[in-house]
Amino acid sequence: MSELNTNPFSANDASESTTASFRFLRLDRMQAYTLKREIAEASFYENTDTGDFVGLLPLKEPVFDALNDFLIRQQISYDACDLFVQTKLASAGAEVSSGSRTLCKSEHKPEVSIPREVNKILKYIDCRITVAVQ
Repeated sequence: MSELNTNPFSANDASESTTASFRFLRLDRMQAYTLKREIAEASFYENTDTGDFVGLLPLKEPVFDALNDFLIRQQISYDACDLFVQTKLASAGAEVSSGSRTLCKSEHKPEVSIPREVNKILKYIDCRITVAVQ
């Protein structure tokens, strides 16, 4: 017997998109290019405030071993990394109808479903989680 989802702000709503990435926050130029060369899905950009490079790797199970190997070989501290979860929600100012009543903005409390890969990587790598909501 399946249950119907009656939550109008469900994480399965098409108006929401959530992604998770592993970020290396303080790479030097050589480490940034090495990351890109060793892990095809990786990318990086320069943090102009600090001069460091930030490496990004979409969080997917097939890259966990390569990610862990890179951390070890480059001797990167867990303090210099984070799990970056980014979500885009529908406009918070919009009125949403639920059955016979309209929910106003102050009642709008959306739920966000975090990708399972975040939980899985935390079993291997102990780093902080940063969440960005747009």
